[in-house]
Amino acid sequence: MRKIIVSEFTTLDGVIEKPGELGWAFRFDRGEEGDAVKADEVRSAGALLLGRTTYEGFAQAWPRQTGDFAEKMNGMPKYVVSSTLRDPEWENTTVITVDEVADLKRQPGGDILVNGSAELVQALAARGLVDEYRLMVYPLILGGGRRLFRDGAEEAALRLVEARPLGDDGVVLLTYRPLHRTVTSADGTPIAYDRTGAGPAVVLVQGAFSTRDDPTMTGIAEALAARFTVYNYDRRGRGGSGDIAPYAVQREIEDLTALIEAAGGRAMVFGGSSGGALALEAAAAGAPITRLAVFEPPYATAPGHRLPSHRELAALAEQGRRGDAVELFLTRGAEMPPEAVAGMKEQPFWPGIEAVAHTLAYEASVVGDGPVPERVSAVSVPTLVLAGSASSDRMKDAAREVAGRVPDARLEWLEGQAHGQADPASIGLALEKFFSG
Repeated sequence: MRKIIVSEFTTLDGVIEKPGELGWAFRFDRGEEGDAVKADEVRSAGALLLGRTTYEGFAQAWPRQTGDFAEKMNGMPKYVVSSTLRDPEWENTTVITVDEVADLKRQPGGDILVNGSAELVQALAARGLVDEYRLMVYPLILGGGRRLFRDGAEEAALRLVEARPLGDDGVVLLTYRPLHRTVTSADGTPIAYDRTGAGPAVVLVQGAFSTRDDPTMTGIAEALAARFTVYNYDRRGRGGSGDIAPYAVQREIEDLTALIEAAGGRAMVFGGSSGGALALEAAAAGAPITRLAVFEPPYATAPGHRLPSHRELAALAEQGRRGDAVELFLTRGAEMPPEAVAGMKEQPFWPGIEAVAHTLAYEASVVGDGPVPERVSAVSVPTLVLAGSASSDRMKDAAREVAGRVPDARLEWLEGQAHGQADPASIGLALEKFFSG
């Protein structure tokens, strides 16, 4: 996925433009290193993304310039976010809306560079679309003018990844990347989440071992971001989220409800695997969910088949036997062959799996150790149950049973997909159709 990089000249008081002060950045020496920074970022960019005013200034200046740098500026694709610009004259220019930027990020190509365009930057930031800020800060206070972020901009935390002095006049390059956002659950637990896209709110609920960085969930978020505002969060006890004892399924329902409140008070929800079971519990309990989709909640449907219990898994984790807890969950819970689990232990990702072993007891509490619970019949919202045609009989049977018990549910098969190996794009396409209904 392409990154959007916002690169700006700014004063100490945050001004990027002031009428009558167009040359303020050139009063200071940024050195050869500063010149190289700007040249390198243009050479490595795959496209320019600009607001109309900045675009028109560039379009007047750059076609008259010569040399390698000008050739790159004139030749690369340019995208202008505008509702009024018609027939742009600068070569390789496409006019788009801000809601089309998320789709632009998913297209192949190099990173997308934004210069100037303060209003556009604010709109992109509000949609969670900015991946990096490169601010060349000049030792100057202008006392007024257009600031990169206006008063009332939404609060967002950033992480400093580089601070580099340039030249001899006090110019500094500061590079920031967004930190995750947080919402506070009812018991005070901070829940970390990412937000991307624009449109009606969709909250994603992951399953066992996963965090919001899981490729499946990030892939689904990317697939939906062109039409929806997607909230992808870390369930308690993992990733950037906190955890407060004692655990109860109700606490996780409160976590999801807090995300929905942050999304505006009502949202559509997708849950994968045990995250689907949690989403069903929340909907049955009356959480403000407008549409619900789940992928293969992993209930036990075969007679006599019992999944690992909360007590068993919690005891192993508390004894420091994290690997044993993971092995029990995978063999008896996920029905993986012991030899496959033995092979996993030799892989570099195994320590990461062990690190969240304490949350496997949470999964057991959510799913239970047996069949689909009767209470899912209390789910009253339109529900889509997804299942893979290549999944195990247990997963298929559980999906059929959930679809049969939820009053307003339908079952949809994803051809060639399987539990734990589903293609995010296939899930995303099914969700886009359902959530658009």
